[in-house]
Amino acid sequence: MRLRESHALPVPLDDAWKALNDVDRLRQALPGCESLLEIAPNEFVAEMAVALGLATSRFTVYVRRHDIRAPRRCTLHFETRTTGVDGRGSAALRLVPDGAESTTLEAEIAVDIEGPLGVLGGPLIQLAAHEMARQFLAGLGSLAGARHAQAPAADA
Repeated sequence: MRLRESHALPVPLDDAWKALNDVDRLRQALPGCESLLEIAPNEFVAEMAVALGLATSRFTVYVRRHDIRAPRRCTLHFETRTTGVDGRGSAALRLVPDGAESTTLEAEIAVDIEGPLGVLGGPLIQLAAHEMARQFLAGLGSLAGARHAQAPAADA
């Protein structure tokens, strides 16, 4: 499954990059994220609860960030290590400045789920992935904007 999403972040490029590297903001922005820990530089583990139709499934997701070109782009590789689910994927993230006070976050996401969940739940997974991406981008934009608004002015 492949997705393309984009969302305007109401912050300058450097603040958008900081938001993408702030574990606390990422945890708050990820729908269903119960925990997100940095286990090594550019490596993370997350515990996720994902609604798939009427059921909620829990996943442990390992994420590795690479191809870092600060403050413009990075790529995330992720995989689940949850019994009965073999899932992996990538997310190419790109920040595009839209002037002095706005940045667009573009995401190209590829996900491959195997096992019974992948076979039986394909349509539900696709719906959940689209909704999670939309909510994450909107949530990150809100959190980045709120943090930017609270920052003291440089020339104050």
